[in-house]
Amino acid sequence: MSLTDIMSAAGLSSWTEVALILCFITFAAIVLWVFVARSKVSYDHMRNLPLEENSPGSARAAVNGGERQ
Repeated sequence: MSLTDIMSAAGLSSWTEVALILCFITFAAIVLWVFVARSKVSYDHMRNLPLEENSPGSARAAVNGGERQ
C-alpha cells in the first residue's frame, strides 16, 4: 500500500472546503468591521493626525530636534 493510496482514501478533500469557507467568513468579517463597525469619529481623528502641529511626529518637531516652540 503506497502513501498515495492512503491519502486518497483518507477523505481529506472536505477539509479544503471547510478551510475555504472559514477564510471567506474571516475576510467578510474584516471587511464589515472596517467599513461598517468603525465609527466616523475614529476615521476623522486618524485622517487629521498628519496635519496636527502638536503631534510628536510632526515635521516641525523633527526639524527642531523635537523641541517645542
